[in-house]
Amino acid sequence: MSIRAQVPIPSTEQLEDFVNVDQMTAWDFVWAGLVVVISLVLARLARRMLRKVLRRFPHLSEEGASLIARASGWVIIFVGIIYAIVLLGIDIGPALLIIIAIAVVVFFAGRRLMDNFSSGLVLQSAPMFAAGDQIVTESGTGTVLEITGRTVVIETIDGENIHIPNKMVIDNAVVNLTDLGNRRSTLEVGVAYGTDLDRAKQVLEDAATACELAHPEPPPEALVSAFGDNAVEFQLLFWHDPLVLDQYRAVDGVARTVARALAREGIVIAFPQRTLWWGDSDNRPGGGDL
Repeated sequence: MSIRAQVPIPSTEQLEDFVNVDQMTAWDFVWAGLVVVISLVLARLARRMLRKVLRRFPHLSEEGASLIARASGWVIIFVGIIYAIVLLGIDIGPALLIIIAIAVVVFFAGRRLMDNFSSGLVLQSAPMFAAGDQIVTESGTGTVLEITGRTVVIETIDGENIHIPNKMVIDNAVVNLTDLGNRRSTLEVGVAYGTDLDRAKQVLEDAATACELAHPEPPPEALVSAFGDNAVEFQLLFWHDPLVLDQYRAVDGVARTVARALAREGIVIAFPQRTLWWGDSDNRPGGGDL
């Protein structure tokens, strides 16, 4: 025996309590429709005015102003719909419950979209980066083109556009490469054992300073980092412009300058060496030939 759940169907009297059809006139529908149209016009005007006002705040980007203005427009439209319902003589209490129920369904159905939209507002209210900045994310590295209601759009150094969901940007670490105006890189250089380390340090620092792609301030610094198997290891630290391609070019330029300077000073750049021993018959127990 199966048991089926009985879904209560509203009776005619219940519907009449909810909507007073007898008192509705054609003018009620006209006024309600006019209110909705006016709310749409007001929402559009409010969005434009808010964008102009929010542009006066230097820390708020154009994309952030657009998101805030868009949200304000939706609020105005929602208020207009509620007022239109009141003009039709519909009981506002049950009507609000229905609207809230629909809103809840829409929210959970489009939860990811709402999460990205709210994350976009957070990115604009407390900006970690702006359009034109170069950032490093888990999804890729590139220049920020725009921050939309759903995604952060970046252009990689390979000419690819990546759309990163706003929520992913909020939930994960983001490195802003251009925020401070410069960055530091490290070039590892190994010199042969027996080299005058003080002299090698001076040559490395002078070579990095002489490279036009390295910043003179803060000055480059060469530090001994380890006594390796085949060389005394130096780390040459130097500052340069912040973009990714700037780093590649600066490291290349400093490496070339260092190689020329070390060769000119007679300092050997060490490399792994192996000695092969084929054995010595005179040192074997018993000596003599086999």
